Amino acid sequence: MSLKSYIVGQFRKPTGLLGALAGRIMANRPSNRQRNAATVALMDLVSDSRVLEIGCGPGLALELCTGIVTGGRIVGLDHSATMIRQAEKRIKKAGHRGRVEFFLGGAERLAQWTDAFDRVYSLNVVQFIADKPALFAAIRAALAPGGRVFTTYQPRVSNDPTAASAEMALRLEAVLNEAGFVGIERHGIAVEGEPAFCISARKPDPEAG
Repeated sequence: MSLKSYIVGQFRKPTGLLGALAGRIMANRPSNRQRNAATVALMDLVSDSRVLEIGCGPGLALELCTGIVTGGRIVGLDHSATMIRQAEKRIKKAGHRGRVEFFLGGAERLAQWTDAFDRVYSLNVVQFIADKPALFAAIRAALAPGGRVFTTYQPRVSNDPTAASAEMALRLEAVLNEAGFVGIERHGIAVEGEPAFCISARKPDPEAG
């Protein structure tokens, strides 16, 4: 494995001292902070929302969620123990200790939360998921009827980020449609002049007609 591949891998699953450094970079990079804030704003959370973040990293978005969701449920899921430790410290420092439930693991843990959430979201995680249809099928199962999924992506390793962003958006829209989601929307996010977007979609609610 090349040094570049190893470093990039730390942003996929941070471990050890280098992983802790990657987490601090994610927590302090202005574009990351902008992406997290924009995504949370798009979710239209209310005080009793039930929300799950897949790949919560250092907890930027979770901290923002705690400022809105005061009587619902907030869950952070990450397959990196290093990231969960950083996220827990962030939430505690913000004075919201105990307001967020943390779980160690990947998308396979979604099966534990069938029909439990109003919102499921991720930020720059989807590019690391090989089986995207399986991921969104699991998310759909974890959402309550009428619940929504939000997937934010900004190319990081690309010679043509505009093309990479557009290609990923089209792929995700197709996968969401195939998984049975409706109301699929693409939201552009202005991040330091770089192309970024959030794709949102809704799980059908038979009772809504």
